[in-house]
Amino acid sequence: MKLIVFSGLPGTGKSTLAEAVGRDLGIPVFAKDWLESVLLRCEVLQGNPDKPLGFTGYELLTVLAERQLRLGQSVILDCVAASRSIRASWRALADQYGAGWYVVECICSDEHLHRRRLEVRKRNIPDWHELQWSEVLGARLNYESWNEPRLILDAVNSFEGNLLSAVEYCR
Repeated sequence: MKLIVFSGLPGTGKSTLAEAVGRDLGIPVFAKDWLESVLLRCEVLQGNPDKPLGFTGYELLTVLAERQLRLGQSVILDCVAASRSIRASWRALADQYGAGWYVVECICSDEHLHRRRLEVRKRNIPDWHELQWSEVLGARLNYESWNEPRLILDAVNSFEGNLLSAVEYCR
């Protein structure tokens, strides 16, 4: 049983890799953007400014991860995971259920390529907008560095090579 987190700034390939690893290993993938799009479509957060969308998305990911682990099943979480506090809570969850803890951090070391990837991507998430480069720059300001072992995959490398590395690491 494993709790696998695909982390990194938007546009670094984490969702595509998480989905491919999930298919290869037969592990469900829960993506924060998909969860938040449903909350927006259903207007769930309209009356509660104290609980912003991002907070609620992370809470949903946490409960879905715990549910899988309670069932003795592995889970993949796909999100920026910018804060050390959410990472620590997920690591504690893995420890609580005796699950392996795997972190894949996706980066793009070429800023020009990163921006171009973001500008052309179409994820087709219902009721969700494609992010602008300015939003990625904002996310970068709040992204705390990881302080534990993890696999780092760079989008400048081939998808196939990154996928092979991710599957080997998570297996």
